[in-house]
Amino acid sequence: MKRLLILCLMLLTFAGVTYADPCKDKTNEAKSLFAKCKSMKKGSSEYKQCASSYKLLKNQAAQACRSGGIDEKGMQDAIAQWEKQVNNCKGKQSSRCASALQQLGHYQYQLEEKLFLDKLAQYEEDGAWCADRDNEPAKCKSLGEPPKPDHLKSLGYFLEYIDKYPKEARTPNVMYQASFVYESNGEDEKAFRLRDQLVKNFPDNGLVPKAWLRIAEYHFMNRKFRDAISAYKKVTGFENLTGKEAALAMYHLAESYYNIAEYETAAIKYYDYIVGADKGKYPSDLRQEAMDFMAASFSDLDDGVRVAAKFLKGKKIAFKDSVYYRIGMKNKDHDRNEEAVQSFKYLLDINPNYVDAPLADIAMVEILIVQQKFDEAQEQRYRVVKRYDKSSSWYKTNQKYSESVKNAENAIRSAMLDIPQFHHARAAKLWKEGDTEGAKKEYGNAIQNYNAFLKRYAKEPSWDEYKVHINLALVYQEMGQPSKAAQMFNWIVDSDTARYGRRPMGSASLLKKEEAGYNAVLMMDQARETAKKEKAGDDPVKAYSLPQTKAYFDQVAKYMTKFGSQKEAAELAYNAAIVHYQAKQYKIAVDVLRKLRVDFPKHQYILLISRMLAQSLLEAGQLDESQKEFEWLFTQYSKVKETKNDSMAKEIEKAIAAVLFQKAEKSVKSGQHEMGAKAYLDLVKRYPQADFADKAVFEAAIAYENANKYTLAAETFMMLPKQYGRSSLTIRGILRAASAYKKDNKPRDAARTFLFITDNFPQDSMAFQSIGFAATTYDSIPDKKQAAQTFEIAYKRYPKNEKTPSLLYSACLTYDEAKMTDEAIRCSRDLVRDYPKSTYALDAAFSIPMAYQNAKKWDVAAAEYLNFIKMYTSDKEKLIAAYIGAARAFMELKEFDKAMANYAKTLEAYDKYGLQIKNADPAVPAEAAFYLGENEFKKMEPIVLKGKEKDKAASIKQLVAILQKAMAQYSKSATYASEKWTFRATNKMGMLFVTMAAKIREQELTGKKVEEQFAERIGIVQQLPSYYEQARPIFQKNIDLARDQGFYNADVISAEEGYIEMYYQECAVFVEVADAFANSPLPDSAAIVKEYVEYEGMVKEDAIAAAHEDLEAYREELAGRSAAAKEAGAPRCATGIKASAHYGIDNAWTAKLFETLKGLDSASEALSVTIQKFDPSKLFQDPAYFRMKARLEQIAKSEVMTPEEQIATYRDIIKEAKEENKKLKEELDLLKKRLAPPPTAAPPAGAPVAP
Repeated sequence: MKRLLILCLMLLTFAGVTYADPCKDKTNEAKSLFAKCKSMKKGSSEYKQCASSYKLLKNQAAQACRSGGIDEKGMQDAIAQWEKQVNNCKGKQSSRCASALQQLGHYQYQLEEKLFLDKLAQYEEDGAWCADRDNEPAKCKSLGEPPKPDHLKSLGYFLEYIDKYPKEARTPNVMYQASFVYESNGEDEKAFRLRDQLVKNFPDNGLVPKAWLRIAEYHFMNRKFRDAISAYKKVTGFENLTGKEAALAMYHLAESYYNIAEYETAAIKYYDYIVGADKGKYPSDLRQEAMDFMAASFSDLDDGVRVAAKFLKGKKIAFKDSVYYRIGMKNKDHDRNEEAVQSFKYLLDINPNYVDAPLADIAMVEILIVQQKFDEAQEQRYRVVKRYDKSSSWYKTNQKYSESVKNAENAIRSAMLDIPQFHHARAAKLWKEGDTEGAKKEYGNAIQNYNAFLKRYAKEPSWDEYKVHINLALVYQEMGQPSKAAQMFNWIVDSDTARYGRRPMGSASLLKKEEAGYNAVLMMDQARETAKKEKAGDDPVKAYSLPQTKAYFDQVAKYMTKFGSQKEAAELAYNAAIVHYQAKQYKIAVDVLRKLRVDFPKHQYILLISRMLAQSLLEAGQLDESQKEFEWLFTQYSKVKETKNDSMAKEIEKAIAAVLFQKAEKSVKSGQHEMGAKAYLDLVKRYPQADFADKAVFEAAIAYENANKYTLAAETFMMLPKQYGRSSLTIRGILRAASAYKKDNKPRDAARTFLFITDNFPQDSMAFQSIGFAATTYDSIPDKKQAAQTFEIAYKRYPKNEKTPSLLYSACLTYDEAKMTDEAIRCSRDLVRDYPKSTYALDAAFSIPMAYQNAKKWDVAAAEYLNFIKMYTSDKEKLIAAYIGAARAFMELKEFDKAMANYAKTLEAYDKYGLQIKNADPAVPAEAAFYLGENEFKKMEPIVLKGKEKDKAASIKQLVAILQKAMAQYSKSATYASEKWTFRATNKMGMLFVTMAAKIREQELTGKKVEEQFAERIGIVQQLPSYYEQARPIFQKNIDLARDQGFYNADVISAEEGYIEMYYQECAVFVEVADAFANSPLPDSAAIVKEYVEYEGMVKEDAIAAAHEDLEAYREELAGRSAAAKEAGAPRCATGIKASAHYGIDNAWTAKLFETLKGLDSASEALSVTIQKFDPSKLFQDPAYFRMKARLEQIAKSEVMTPEEQIATYRDIIKEAKEENKKLKEELDLLKKRLAPPPTAAPPAGAPVAP
């Protein structure tokens, strides 16, 4: 069945039917698998397995293609078939027998090749499998060398054929194939002889060119270049060679000429090959090598650049630039630098955008350096950076060539790395020569270019980055910028050098990280020292808080963390400890010194370290540890022979005493106040002459205070004047004793203790102040009499003290408060008499009438106020106060004319001076103007409208005049922006119109008859709305002002009442008119009938009928007028309700409006209005703004102030505002500080420390 299938396939092939192609199928399968492998992550196990499978499949495809699609079984069958025929030909020679032997050799060769490829594939598969195993299985140990092809059998058939059929047509083919078998077995000499035989015996055969090529290659590989040239020349004479074979012949021919030093001929042959390759005559595999060797050939000639230029002149080829580039490179390699530069210049002249131009430029830089033309080399570097930047013409032309772009980037990188190093080196040289300005400029160029390099290559880490930071550190160090130098050294310490890969050759001398760390500490120490001198006056305590000091400590800590095992660590740690200690940062110093002593127990300064540690422990509050250290030191200085030192031992004893002091202090701080106090006093008892004994007493007393043992604390404080009278703490102690008595509710003892200073230390600065303290203490009891008498002690004992008038004035006021009016007045008169120039003299003089006023002796008060006005006119504020004080006194005395005169004087003085006075009280002129208005208002009361119309008109005129005068005063009162008087005065203005309405309404009627009086009453009532309409906006203004300024008081409520009442009164007038028309009496019908009969001549019946008609018409007219009045009144009631809703006013007048409107128009939509009562709690009140606004308006409108006074006042107001703003900011800052977290408690000032 299988033979049948093969036969069918052969028949189908011969018939031209397409069948499966194993070569094509396997090749496609291999390509698909290759694409799949590419999509996988390289290095993964999946990728490795896929790659192994691909290699196997690739070999299978190669085998299938070589076998012509026949599998191993088919090959074996073919061999058996042809072997049978060969055997049948034994002893015979014929074309058929020759063909059989040739086919047998052919299929035998293919089978051998397949078996070799199968073994090779299996070897590679096993190798891939073993590569994935960590251990080495037995299978992998025996893997051995790769298999080799075995073609001995097929070679035998080929040689047998050549021997039996030397002249057969197929003999050249068999000879050629046999030569390749020899060659593959490494038998080159035998292969050469077969090929030599072939070209000699069959010179016209188509395989001869290939044979000559292999012969030429044989001579070439054996360096018989002249024989090779002869053979290659024969190869090139045949046209049936493949392009690849011809290319190899041409290339090696040129190379052979080169090897026999015929350089110009070699260059021309390379040129011919390149041109042929460019035209497609030859494959371009070796084109690049040919270009290199052509350039080498020209460069090996004397004046090769010119020879090349002459040869290439006129030739239209695209690779001239490449030739010059390669010639330049070859010349450079052979140290022919001038010729190299000449070549590069040829290149850049003809094509500055040449793909490898960057390499040429860098080569020129290197040549210039070799020639020691350093400045020119630097200029060339700058050109490189600019010429190949991404914005350059070169880049735009060549950006598609990744390798060239990479070369350009390498050129730029190299130039950018060398540029700053050149500036750096030059700067150092200039600095050494004394040219500091030139050096600074070059240093700046170096920094700029180093940073440019780092910026450009920030995402491309390399060892260059590391070197640049080293160089930057050196630049900053040389420039005297240690902080920046440290920053660079730190970068080196922190850098992840693993990302750079292996160190490049020659970089072993690079700065090590530990060395960089050490240098960083030195730099930050240098920066710290500089900052200490320049910013802290060389004060280590002040310098400690500087950022440079913190940075120094951070640097030391960083070094110790990373390189603490280095020998330099001890030195750095000791230096840091000294800085902490000198800055009195003892808690930190403790930790540093302890670690230093543990880490370096044999340090040369171990005693000094221990002394610093003990002192730091003391200052840090670790008292037991401190005492332990001091006692160890005392032993060292007093008993150990090697370290004994008596003076140091005494110092240490003082330090121990200081520790004991602070132990007592520690007890107090821990809340054991009484224990601490006892410890202090025991210390005083033991060391009464100690420098800090008085301090111990003082602290003991404070401890008793903290234990709430105030009397005991006071008694302890009083030990100071008895035992340490000269101590600076004595006076403070007495003051604290007095304070302690006060806390224990013993104010009289406290006052006597204050006076103890006055009595026993009269010359002390606190002696005088203690009088005030004692007096205020008596005042707090309260014992006003004793307080006043104590204040007067200052007057009696220190009459010439500049502060005596102040205390004497306090005595006067306190006598007044004690209701001791005579003593108060006597005291004030003493002050005025004895201290007339004192600032308190004026106050004292003013307090005299005030004292009488407080005693309600109004007649004397009025007289004294007038006397003050007469005597003291300089203080305008008190002058104004005196005027109004006199006015008030006269009001109490019912002497209204005098009161009004003084109110008027108050206004006059205030308008002239008050606006210029800071913080002047606007209520004073407001009150004065108000009562002046009241005085006018009262004049309306007795006026009654009666008599004839002329008399009534005169009375109305009189009322209007009064109203205007009162209005002027009330209006003036309101403008002063005093909450109390502004709203009250405004309400009074409204009430002026209400009163006018009342006067109009209450006037006497002049009509005699009922109907006349009715008509008169209607006319009067109709006049009333105009007054209500004038009063209403005044009340409304009051409401608006109150809402705007945030006020709500009884006067504002009255304004709301008056505002809504006016709406009601307007509405009620119409209701009253309507009712009047509705209830109006009818005329007498009998009189009407009589008039008709007598005057019209009507008969009685007609007259009665006509009278009836007249009465009906009259009745209808009255009803119509009543209805019209009601109709006119309804909108006014509705408007009033809406006004109530608008302002949120719901009072009795609002209710009356609803009630009245309901009677007038029950369908009115206003009846459905809901009133949301106003909530005054939401108001925001700013009285200062209210007063300031009014003050500014009054200044602008003032008729008594000069322009100069107005301007000066405005300036004062601005100044006051700025001062107030500053004060508010200070208060805000203070508030922020109070709200901030409390700082760590510091030791009390003055606490003793060890020397």
